[in-house]
Order: sequence, then C-alpha cells, then structure tokens
Amino acid sequence: MQNIHALVLAAGKGVRMKSALPKVMHPVLGKPMVMYVIDACRFAGASEVHVVTGFGRDVLEKSLRNENVKFVVQADQLGTGHAVQCYAKDQTVAPENLLIVCGDTPLLSRTTLQQLREKHFSTQADLTMMTLNMQEPGLYGRIIRNEQGKITGIREAKDCDADQLKIREINLAVYMFNGKELFERLFKIKNNNRQKEYYLTDLVEMFHNDGLKIESVIESDETSTLGINSRVDLALINGIMKQQVLKKHLENGVTIVDTLQTLIEPDVEILPETVIQPGTMITGKTRIGSGCEIGPNTMIASSVLGNNVKAPFCMITGSSFSDNVSFEPFSHIENTNSGKIHGGKK
Repeated sequence: MQNIHALVLAAGKGVRMKSALPKVMHPVLGKPMVMYVIDACRFAGASEVHVVTGFGRDVLEKSLRNENVKFVVQADQLGTGHAVQCYAKDQTVAPENLLIVCGDTPLLSRTTLQQLREKHFSTQADLTMMTLNMQEPGLYGRIIRNEQGKITGIREAKDCDADQLKIREINLAVYMFNGKELFERLFKIKNNNRQKEYYLTDLVEMFHNDGLKIESVIESDETSTLGINSRVDLALINGIMKQQVLKKHLENGVTIVDTLQTLIEPDVEILPETVIQPGTMITGKTRIGSGCEIGPNTMIASSVLGNNVKAPFCMITGSSFSDNVSFEPFSHIENTNSGKIHGGKK
C-alpha cells in the first residue's frame, strides 16, 4: 500500500462569518467542521494529517491537540499554493502521496475520496483531482480538457471566454499529488494576479505542460463539497447533515416520530426498535439500546442507556444506566450510573 499524507487547509479567517473564532472551528452538529474533514482524510487512508493554521491558530491548535494531527503555520494567508509551500518548507522529504483538502467542507464524501485514492494508485497518476458537473457552475473555476478528454488546466470564471463559461465541470479543490513531482514544481508558482496570491490551481497546467499524468474522479452529489463561508452556509450544512444522520438511524430500524423536531449528533449510536419522540436532542458519544422510548422533550448527552429504557421529559448527562429503567418525567440526571438513580425508578 502506498503511503498517503493529508494536508487540510484551515488558515483562513472567514471574514463573512463575522466571528473571532477561526472559521473551521465553528461546529456542525456539535463538532468543529474541520474534524469531519480530518476524519474523512483518515478514512481515505492518510497515515499523517497536517493542518495549516493561521488566523486564530492558538485556539485551533488547542482544540485539535488530542486529535493526533500536526500543524503547519501560514502566518500570512497568500493563497492555497502558499499554504502548501509552508507545509513543504516543514518537511525534510516529500511525502509519497499528498492529499490536499479544504477544512471548511464537512460534507466531503468519504466514498468519493476512496475512489480518488484508488484511481490515483491504479492509474499511477501524478495528480488526481475531484471535479463536479454543475447545472449552474456560476463563479467556480472550470475544468479545461483537450480533444482527448485530458485535463489541461483550470480557468477561473472571471478569466473564461464565452465558450469556456459554458463548461459545467468545475474544480472542487480536492487533490492527490505525487509528492516528489509536487515538491519539484511547488515553488515555481507565481503570484502574477490581481490578488498577488499563489494559487495551487496553477500546478494543473504546469503538470500538463510537463507531460505528467493527470486523472480525475467526478463527484455525483453537489452537496458533498459545499464549503462554509458564512453563517448562512453554516445553517444550511447543519440542516443537511442533520437529515443525513436521521436518515441513517431510520434506515437502521429506529423510529423518529418527527424529524423536524429531533436532533441527533453524528457519534450517537441507537439500536433498532427504539422510538424517538418529538423535541428530543441526543448529543456526544451517547449509546442507546433497543426497545427504548426517548422523549418527548428529552436531552441526552454523552450517556449510555440499556435496552427498554423509558425517558420522557428528561435531561441526562454523562450517565450510564442498564436495561429496563423508567425515568420519572422531568428527571435531571448528571454523572450517575445505574446504581444511583435520582428522580427516576427501576
């Protein structure tokens, strides 16, 4: 198996978030959005994950200190190419393969990342990119292909001519590079643009001109690579992920009476034949057994409930209970095990 390192670009301030918190620290269903990206990289086989930090780096690095990631500082945010240059300067040797992703895309598809990895290895590509065919590509960078269908470059929308603007295939800013070929060209990127920034996309044309092999995988779900640039985007993606999580539980045999009035975070486990009544919020690493009835209007955080538990109008935090426990309505329970039930009965 070829080795993969991952680089997560997370240095930006996110001006439109209007927040003192680094953009990638804003939570999506209870977890910082960047954690979903880190987890996806590991799922795709990354043995090391490096996170590029900049704005609010102390807060971000403190939050991720127990997540087994390494940090790269981009003190001045001079573009995506510059971020990768900062990483390269920290390395004594180039990684065998480098997966580069953006830290503000928590819906990034693990399945498509796996496909990208497999395509990269099976074709022995020097660069494999993730693209998407959009009905309304708008201001996204267009993928330019030659008559043979090979990728020759990426053209920003503002630089496209009339024919190029008709192209619907766009760049999703997810790349797998041959590390050696990347490092040999990375510092050749120029900042000859209005923003005086170094763009990673310039490498695509450079690779093509040098006769290197460029491959791609096409993402089929437009939502999977939605980036978060504002609190409107944050609310939208929270809603999408909420429905994805609820759908998973429904398909696994859990009854959710009203999906509009139920919130379940991604790390929650619920066994089949349990019923979730409206107004219920289940968070953290909670595990709920089979045959339970939770709610209505119940909050459970980081707790373990056995089978056949009844919990109406309850608040349960950091607690563990065995099978066949029935709580009195309006029970408020914290840091308790099944031997000590306050406000409940067994």
